[in-house]
Amino acid sequence: MIPGVFSLQDIILFITDMISQGYLGLLIICFMINMIPFLSPSNMVLAGAAVLLLPSFNPFIVGFVVAISATTAKLVHFYVVRGSRMVLSQERLASLDSEKKRVEKWGPLALFIAAASPVPDDPLIVYVGLAKYSSVKFLFSYFTGKVIVTTLGALIGYGVGGYFESMPIVLASIALTALITGFLCKRKTEGESSDMLQTNLEAEIHDDDTSADKAAESNDSEEGSG
Repeated sequence: MIPGVFSLQDIILFITDMISQGYLGLLIICFMINMIPFLSPSNMVLAGAAVLLLPSFNPFIVGFVVAISATTAKLVHFYVVRGSRMVLSQERLASLDSEKKRVEKWGPLALFIAAASPVPDDPLIVYVGLAKYSSVKFLFSYFTGKVIVTTLGALIGYGVGGYFESMPIVLASIALTALITGFLCKRKTEGESSDMLQTNLEAEIHDDDTSADKAAESNDSEEGSG
């Protein structure tokens, strides 16, 4: 769904319809939402809203499904960033590889904290991806942190839904409205930061290409003088 083309009500209705399809629908919509880089909303709220919408959902299964969706989406981001190493210069790669010991030491804890807290995890995923961190270790650390927070969100939704038995759907709609509104505000405030990051990356690639061209010209001139 594209903000600006679809209204807030349309987005909420689409998410609600997907969740209403059951665990598979929940898996798909959470994956789609988490595929949005730097802007994906809270999975804890998503898990809680899912249980509020469908009280028959098992909160532990909901937490597991949402965590699987989020982890899979972030793994895609991880591999995309890791693949971007091929456009970097040898000097840049050497600088990144020099950070590998630090990443190996602190990566598991940092990924766990980022996944289990409101701390933005995309910059960390970019960092560990560029440093060629182990994908298996990434999966374990990130999923462990994420499943804790999503299960907690689902249990909170289950408890709130049981306390307000007469209006779980209303509460779920409020939660989704707050979620999407926060996403739109985050998109507005962080959009410029994402653009700046892309500009910096393009500038670095351009600088690397320029340095390579200059080195080639220097070698050609040396050979010519020789």
